[in-house]
Amino acid sequence: MKLAGKKVAVILTEDGRQVVQLASIGIPESNLLLVVVHETEDLGIWIRIQRDDEEHFFLLRWEYVLGMDVLSEVENKAFGLRG
Repeated sequence: MKLAGKKVAVILTEDGRQVVQLASIGIPESNLLLVVVHETEDLGIWIRIQRDDEEHFFLLRWEYVLGMDVLSEVENKAFGLRG
């Protein structure tokens, strides 16, 4: 599955939650991290994060990921009748 460039919701393990907090990435109590995937590799996923108005890349190792959902992108299409 190609995840590069997609927005995903990552479900973190407890250790993953601690690692992400050490990197000063804010996450809600639900252990669900919303990120944009830059690239995937054998070690994990490279994610883009905004911190202090700067963009950073962070390797989130697979061992810290319980699962993830690819968020569908809503297209701007007009629906209805045209007059």
